Amino acid sequence: MNSKGMSSRIIAYSGIFGALAIVMTRLVVPLHFGNPNLGSTPVIVAAVVCPWPVGFIVGIIKGIGVSLWTGVWYIELPAGVGDALMAAFAYKLSKKIKAEYAVVAGQFSRYIFTSGMIALFIALMLASGGATPDMTAVFTSLSQRLSESMPALAFLSENPGFFAFFAIIWIAISFPAVTLSIIANVIVAFVVVKVLGRRLSLQEYNSR
Repeated sequence: MNSKGMSSRIIAYSGIFGALAIVMTRLVVPLHFGNPNLGSTPVIVAAVVCPWPVGFIVGIIKGIGVSLWTGVWYIELPAGVGDALMAAFAYKLSKKIKAEYAVVAGQFSRYIFTSGMIALFIALMLASGGATPDMTAVFTSLSQRLSESMPALAFLSENPGFFAFFAIIWIAISFPAVTLSIIANVIVAFVVVKVLGRRLSLQEYNSR
């Protein structure tokens, strides 16, 4: 296929999977800080079944689209960047291991990429004094709840600073929101990729 045809495919796939990612973020479990949803399933599926850089682009589309939809930009934008990095990681893995296993590994990498990007962004905003009132209010409430539920981590709230902010946000985002999201998305994406893989293999066999 020539470069023009490949570019058209990349644009088409990115648009389709990007729209799916935005829509599937509406399938949520509402929690105090972060809403686990199926939005990363189209991202990870695109990463392992489509040409590069479709999965990465879909992650960015998801972040921008959901930010506009929900208004919670300080969570959704960095989450979209994190999901894009997850897609890049899963794409690389899919060249070395089965696509289904790349999906599982990619989803678990969200502890690093997605939770990490959210925590990094908000911690930087708080530490630099650039946090919005809404962001500060959510963080204050979150910090108090974390101290009450996990007294061993109360010292983090008592010693404000970038690293304390990062740790508090990462823990709160990862447990339970991202953890529940990973479990749900692993199950759905694994099945989807497994089915797609079989259909693609059958089509390839029939075309011989």
